[in-house]
Amino acid sequence: MKIRRLDDTGDPAYPAWYAAHEAGYGHDFPGGPRWLEHELQVYFERSDAFDVALWLAEDDDGAVVGAAAVVMPLLDNRTLGEVDLAVRPEARRRGIGTALLRALEDEAVRRGRTRFMADIEGPLGPQESPGTAFAERHGYTRRITEISRVQRPPFDLDALARLERDAAAHATDYRIVTWRDRVPDEHVAEYARMTARMSTDAPLGELDYEQESWDPARVRMREARMARMRRHAWCAAAVAPDGTFAGQTAIVLAADDDSTGMQGETIVDPRHRGHRLGLLLKIANLRTLLRDRPGVRTVWTWNADSNTYMIAVNEQLGYVPAGWLAGYQRDV
Repeated sequence: MKIRRLDDTGDPAYPAWYAAHEAGYGHDFPGGPRWLEHELQVYFERSDAFDVALWLAEDDDGAVVGAAAVVMPLLDNRTLGEVDLAVRPEARRRGIGTALLRALEDEAVRRGRTRFMADIEGPLGPQESPGTAFAERHGYTRRITEISRVQRPPFDLDALARLERDAAAHATDYRIVTWRDRVPDEHVAEYARMTARMSTDAPLGELDYEQESWDPARVRMREARMARMRRHAWCAAAVAPDGTFAGQTAIVLAADDDSTGMQGETIVDPRHRGHRLGLLLKIANLRTLLRDRPGVRTVWTWNADSNTYMIAVNEQLGYVPAGWLAGYQRDV
């Protein structure tokens, strides 16, 4: 076995790295949401917002059997390393995962990282897996559990319209605006403010995570990154009478693939709760997505089991449970 660093995601070995990554994830969560090769390639690029280090593991024949990355935020959470690690199922229990984890943790510690976080996913059923056992053996503790839910066609647009009419009666002082990809200039400051809130307003369980630092420049940086991923983002916001955002939501989907839509952040400012804005935002956004991409095959969302309000919203929209996500953390 050989563990080696990749220079970056432009390294000639990246396609083999991605194949090992997806083989591991696909085995652990069959039918779960997937990142396309070019999407993950951009996700793990270094930028002004994130430093990234990548490793792969090769067997004695030179085949890539493991893939690992650590993402290190540069604008906030500067002591955090976000761990991503996968091993092909046929190569497990040979010490490959341990060697990859040791390599990435050692490098991150040298760069001043003292907290590590990792997400582990699985299908419906017991919320334990070889991945959770591996994390716990290496000193990680579970800090939060989320349930993944998914919508699949046929999407009931008539039911959505009925829900929207009922909810709109509770939100007559607000207007819903939608857009794709680029936040309108007149809204970008509010979008940044709400995105920062989302990083800590959403249930975090016992995770130690600082509020993210967002401003219009960072919003534009993320939009440029999404464009390089060849992903589109459908967004909706609720605008209060004073022009501020009362809430916002987003769904992302690859420009050239209908298989995996991902429901991103949905947040309602606590001062504006009780008006069914979360439901209105999600309906408006989903309707716009389906207008533009009627062939979308899945839309995924994740909620902490404590987030009963958003779970109720998602169930009204037709999301059904599909799996779980466990958030792990280790402090060094």
